[in-house]
Amino acid sequence: MHVRDVVAVLEGIAPTRFAEPWDNVGLLVGDPGASVSRVLLAIDCTEAVADEARARGAEMIVAYHPPIFQPLKRITAPGLVFAAIRDGLAIFSPHTALDVAPGGTNDVLGDVVGLVTRGPLRAQPPKGGEPLPPGFGMGRIGDVEPTTRGALIARIKAGLGVSHALVAGPVAGDARRVAVCAGSCGDLYRDALVGSADLFLTGELRHHDALAAAAAGMTVVCALHSNSERVALEALAQRLRAASIVVDRSERDRDPFAIL
Repeated sequence: MHVRDVVAVLEGIAPTRFAEPWDNVGLLVGDPGASVSRVLLAIDCTEAVADEARARGAEMIVAYHPPIFQPLKRITAPGLVFAAIRDGLAIFSPHTALDVAPGGTNDVLGDVVGLVTRGPLRAQPPKGGEPLPPGFGMGRIGDVEPTTRGALIARIKAGLGVSHALVAGPVAGDARRVAVCAGSCGDLYRDALVGSADLFLTGELRHHDALAAAAAGMTVVCALHSNSERVALEALAQRLRAASIVVDRSERDRDPFAIL
């Protein structure tokens, strides 16, 4: 198997042409013709994750967040990109392409909250004149089996594997309609309000947006940025393994914030 073969599988799961226009997705470092025997999967391609890939014998890292976001003016040693090129380590990032795709980041979050019906929280505009296929779009919103907001918050923490979450707005009352959007969702809380969501799960939200959402009676749960995304890695790993790709989940990849 070669880098281009892994890229083809990833493109089938989350076509990069549907990523946000500001994003930098796809194969960022590496030779498409290079051989790959093992892939390491992580949220962030840090120096620690790159060292882990080398130690595990992985020739390719699939990092959800792109380690190259702004244009680079220099690639010198020491440095993550320089070392990856030197060592023949390929790096691919799906980022928002995986967010909008069916079965991707936000659908996994939808599973965490127990959505029994779902659709995109915000429909995406056509990309280069090409309309998005059904099911594609940013975030998810839908109905859950009737429950309480407190019970749903507990379910979220268990599903994401976190001991604490930031909560704004009411923590009591029923929850029947829920919106989710992984990472930093900015003004998508307004879409959740328009969609009559009782609760909105995301990674992080601006202070004044949290105040506005709470004032409108919607509960906002913030799990921290990458904690809202990492739960999707295992689902992605399973889909890659189904395509006969040997995949390891990084053990050194973690959110930069810790609860002390």
